[in-house]
Formats: sequence, structure tokens, C-alpha cells
Amino acid sequence: MKLFLDFEPCVECKEMMNELASEEMLFADDETRADISAKFLRHLTYNHNEVVKAVMSEVKSQKRSPEFDLYK
Repeated sequence: MKLFLDFEPCVECKEMMNELASEEMLFADDETRADISAKFLRHLTYNHNEVVKAVMSEVKSQKRSPEFDLYK
């Protein structure tokens, strides 16, 4: 599932997004990338309720109109 979120990032969001997009993070191990990603998702969950509401509505709409599995 891909979600494109349209929200106004705060200063902390911008810092974390820059960190996630940095060259250092491209060469980091999987555990490090997962930790930083989880930190960012926790921040979104606890500090940006508009993001949570958008995700919930998208998940509900996708449950109503499931995509067909072409490989079955």
C-alpha cells in the first residue's frame, strides 16, 4: 500500500525527513533505517492527528474496494 500524505510538516518532521533522505542513511544498515523510520512514524502518530485520520480513511476505502490479485 502506498500513501501520499499532504500535511504541513513541523520543524521536527523536517529534521527527520532530512535525516531519512541523507546520504548517510542510504548506506546505513537495515536496523538503523528501521529505527529512524519507526521514530518518524511515532512522531506522526502522536503529533499529527490529521495524518492519522487520512491514513484511517484511506485504509477504510481500500477495504471497501479490494484490488484483484492477478497472480491467482
